[in-house]
Amino acid sequence: MKGHFSNQSDYYARYRPTYPDNLFQYISSLCNEKKIVWDAATGNGQAARSLSSYFLKVIATDFSNQQIGNAFLKENIIYKIENAEECSIETSTVDLVTVATAIHWFNIPKFYEQVERVLKPGGVLAVWSYAGCTINTELDKLMNVFAFDFLANYWPVETQMNWKDKYVHLPFPYRLIDSPDFFCETEFSLKDLINYMFSWSGVQQYIKQHGENPLEDFYKSIMPAWGNENNKKKILWELLFKCGMKPY
Repeated sequence: MKGHFSNQSDYYARYRPTYPDNLFQYISSLCNEKKIVWDAATGNGQAARSLSSYFLKVIATDFSNQQIGNAFLKENIIYKIENAEECSIETSTVDLVTVATAIHWFNIPKFYEQVERVLKPGGVLAVWSYAGCTINTELDKLMNVFAFDFLANYWPVETQMNWKDKYVHLPFPYRLIDSPDFFCETEFSLKDLINYMFSWSGVQQYIKQHGENPLEDFYKSIMPAWGNENNKKKILWELLFKCGMKPY
């Protein structure tokens, strides 16, 4: 996994969407026991914090010291700086493994070797992500042109599994469980939206190559369609979700 979010980890923590409670209620309901969950590539611990309400202990790992530095602290969350493909968790001790908006960055075969090793028989693997957001027809069109046309050559290749394929062909080690649909929802001002977009790896790559922030011009171009920049609008992200159970 590469450090595409370390430099903007504070923006990632503040402006990325919050996962819905019903997602964690559902995942935990699939588990026979609720003792230990491993949240791989935890980032700022967003998923780990929610999981901590359902499990006795959360082991939250991420290779980025900056991300962990912005993580949510809670007594039953143990943060470790390590790669998902080389975790130090003991064999057959985990009831659930989760990956929130990150598995497309992994060496997936090596990660699945770790999942198979640490999960108990009957343990659950759940992965999810999101691929863009929806606001309304006019704003969605402007967002899509910026994301898929203007930034087309700046997205890391790994994001194609997320943005383009939407996890349809994501390999999975266990038989998939037929699951409900889940959505993230929040309200953003225009400034909030721009700050969320600043956390995109494609935007950061553009800045790295050109030394200027493309969101400054995008802000001006989207303002007429947004209206009063302080007005908040509902933002919706559909989650790309897959889960399965390790056989007994």
